[in-house]
Amino acid sequence: MPVQGTVLRIGPAQDAGTGAAWLAFLCPVHTVDLGGWPGAEDHPDTGAMPYGTVLDYRSPEGRLQSHADLWLTPLTGVDPVAYGGAWSDVLDQADRVLLARAEAAEAADEDSPLQNMLAVMGVARRSAAEGDLGVAATALGYCETLAQSL
Repeated sequence: MPVQGTVLRIGPAQDAGTGAAWLAFLCPVHTVDLGGWPGAEDHPDTGAMPYGTVLDYRSPEGRLQSHADLWLTPLTGVDPVAYGGAWSDVLDQADRVLLARAEAAEAADEDSPLQNMLAVMGVARRSAAEGDLGVAATALGYCETLAQSL
């Protein structure tokens, strides 16, 4: 049986209205651990959803930009602005950086989640190249989970 969320973190309002950009159902530990998330507010939750559930109402481009802002650019140095918002180019360059880091970790005989991240980044890259930014953004969500262990 999934553990129910105890905290509901509400994302900031969407640009086009007053509705929340996203809702995340969290356990108390992750509420503290994810202090950098740009949530507008937290509320106690009565277990409406299993914790870890995220309901995201943003556009695929908005989700991609959020990933870039929160972890992809800090991890890789790849700034979407430099690529004019061409997400396939952004993800290709980020993949090159991550591959170089993974190869360096392997050469140093270090364990690293980068190999797993590269596999999922491949899905994001292919999807962006095919114009499916929704799948690309979803794949980056999985990469974000892996990036937290770096």
